[in-house]
Amino acid sequence: MLIAVVDKLIVILFLFLTLNTLFVSSTGESSEETILEDFVICRQCGTDVSLSNFLINKPAASTLDSNNITLFNKTSVLVQQLENPAGVRFQIVTVNIAFCAKIYTQWRDSYSWFPGYAWKLCLCPKCSTHIGWMFEPVATATDTQILPTEKGFYGIIVSNVLTESFVNSLLMTEHHHSKDTS
Repeated sequence: MLIAVVDKLIVILFLFLTLNTLFVSSTGESSEETILEDFVICRQCGTDVSLSNFLINKPAASTLDSNNITLFNKTSVLVQQLENPAGVRFQIVTVNIAFCAKIYTQWRDSYSWFPGYAWKLCLCPKCSTHIGWMFEPVATATDTQILPTEKGFYGIIVSNVLTESFVNSLLMTEHHHSKDTS
């Protein structure tokens, strides 16, 4: 239990520092406060895989369908339906930061939904569930580049994740019933 709490605190600290770095680099100004919105977690094991703060709307060239919907407590989230060469369809959202298992395979640029980007699988770092894909510009997708750089991004399969706030909303609280003392 203590290890799980320490792990969660490490993730929160990392995300806080990452958000501050992103904010400072994009605006040139320092932020006094960064609010962590909601953890996006693996549906299979509950491991943190991203934050709703990191959602970006990156359209794919080969989308079958796309909609801007309210998802993960955010409005206008681009959800895209894409199909792989085997005919399997996925609904994805894009994020600029995610936590994937380190996969020591080559980046692939064939069949990329995002022209100019190579891809590899994004697996849950704890249970290895297929969470989505990592995308990296072809120019920097080298054998030594294990995870995407800040120019890369992630495509997350909507049906394979939940938000922590949604899971918490399902937890039942103890109900106190008054005892009949008559």
